[in-house]
Amino acid sequence: MQDTRSALSEHGIRLRDDKPGNHKTTCPSCSSSRRKKSDPCLSVTIEHDGRAVWNCHHCSWSGATGGEGYRPARERRTYRRPDRVVEPQRPETLLAWFAKRGISAATVAKFGVYKTRQWFPQIEREEDCIAFPYEWDGTLRNVKYRTADKQFRQEKDPEPVFFNADSIADSEDLIVCEGELDVMAMVEAGFLHVVSLPNGAPSGPETSDKRYEPFGTHWDSVMKVRRVLIATDMDEPGEQLAQEIARRVGRDRCYRVRMPLHGDVQCKDANDCLLDHGKEVLRECVEHAEPWPIDGLHEIEDFALEVMDLYDGKGPQPQTTGFVELDKAFKYVPGQFIAVTGIPNHGKSRVIDQIIVQTARLRDEKWALFSPETGNGNHIADLCEIWVGAPFFDGPTPRMSSRDVSDAMAWLNERVFMLGAVEHTPSIDWLLERARAAVIRHGVSNIVIDPYNELEASRPDKLTETEFVSQLISKCKKFASHHGCTVWMVIHPTKLKAPDGGREPVPGLYDLAGSAHWRNKADAGLVVYRDFEKDCTFLIAKKIRRQPMCGRPGSVKLEFIGAARRFHAVPDSYRTLGSE
Repeated sequence: MQDTRSALSEHGIRLRDDKPGNHKTTCPSCSSSRRKKSDPCLSVTIEHDGRAVWNCHHCSWSGATGGEGYRPARERRTYRRPDRVVEPQRPETLLAWFAKRGISAATVAKFGVYKTRQWFPQIEREEDCIAFPYEWDGTLRNVKYRTADKQFRQEKDPEPVFFNADSIADSEDLIVCEGELDVMAMVEAGFLHVVSLPNGAPSGPETSDKRYEPFGTHWDSVMKVRRVLIATDMDEPGEQLAQEIARRVGRDRCYRVRMPLHGDVQCKDANDCLLDHGKEVLRECVEHAEPWPIDGLHEIEDFALEVMDLYDGKGPQPQTTGFVELDKAFKYVPGQFIAVTGIPNHGKSRVIDQIIVQTARLRDEKWALFSPETGNGNHIADLCEIWVGAPFFDGPTPRMSSRDVSDAMAWLNERVFMLGAVEHTPSIDWLLERARAAVIRHGVSNIVIDPYNELEASRPDKLTETEFVSQLISKCKKFASHHGCTVWMVIHPTKLKAPDGGREPVPGLYDLAGSAHWRNKADAGLVVYRDFEKDCTFLIAKKIRRQPMCGRPGSVKLEFIGAARRFHAVPDSYRTLGSE
């Protein structure tokens, strides 16, 4: 089993030591979005048996891990629905405050906004504040409160819904703003279908998916809108929020609403635009929203920010698989299409599974898997072995305990999602649509299709298999690019002939069943080859499109440790392609 600090770190909790007793630290669930980011609002208690429990005094996030006899349960969230205020107060001072921001009394009443007094834990006192009710389907789901000096809080354990969620309509454009005032400003300008997220934009790197949960709540409705017009703030946090919304919803459906310059000063948001330029200019900003990205012909200037980000090291960075020795030969960038092959029973699926667990531990990456040959139960058992570091079944070494299985599944449940159809063989279109849901609902950033030949492969009579494979790869690459999601495709090689009395040859990327396009169109190509005589496995990077950023083609040697059910990369085993 892991030590207590490692177990806590997998939930984003960082402690200086793991001594029994009480500890205080920042909360990975809410601290990044708070004004007092360094406030140690998370209380952690470590028992003498290694069990740890925690609770955040700000967002009420709680949980537990470790300890003898402890069996973590799958999280079941319950939401509290606030009581509706019978006679909401809208004094002249409240209406005057909104009027200064270009918002009429009629719009204030339309959204049910009112004045109240609430306790704000971050400043430890009660304050007069504005209440923004979050209604959906005729039911009050949440209330967000704001003071004059921009202190915010919400109801405890609210259902994650959009502000103005009932405005989402089939086949209509949907405008997504950063805050409630921007939604109200858009309505003043004549737009009907406008929402915002309750937690605004991130002030730093994201530590959880909590901010984007309303997209999961309203996923079916969002998928039926015509276009998504992203009107977040024109600053760095607003751009970060816009990028993540576009990734989850699909860049092909998104448009960016940009606010005008006021002299040399950038107009920040919809409410500022309404005040400084009026309703007509705000309408023009929405009507001239830019496609994301512009499809077809581009000017060099369109890519200026992307190129400078690459130069400054701010763009997508190559990611390690967790096999450090392999970094010299292969790293991957989000949004790539990676072809993986190997002779049956040489370990290619096992290597991918270990990469899944390693990257989820290193960076909390989330994965969606289509693996019908293995079967979901067997595949999860394999992942449990890698996570625990012990066999799932009886054998020459002790198997994992039932508590180990429970711990492993609870951890995997938050990071790995299974794709597949029970009653039919799925097409690539069917599978990518489910993968898209995994990206939107769960923040998945990697898709594994293992293997290609388990996809439904019917094609028009005049379409050759080579053309079919080319179109399939193009669909995967388009999906990967739009969603910033890496697609890993496992392809069996054609039957290779071994020399008389010799061992099976190492397959190349042109040996893959179906088409040479696997080699030509992939961003990277990996081969897993087991040398039974030497009792070792080679992981070979046959193709790297972005050299040297993502490595140089070559191989590393892996040893399979049976007792731990894991591969171990042999130090100093990297060799450039062709040198051995």
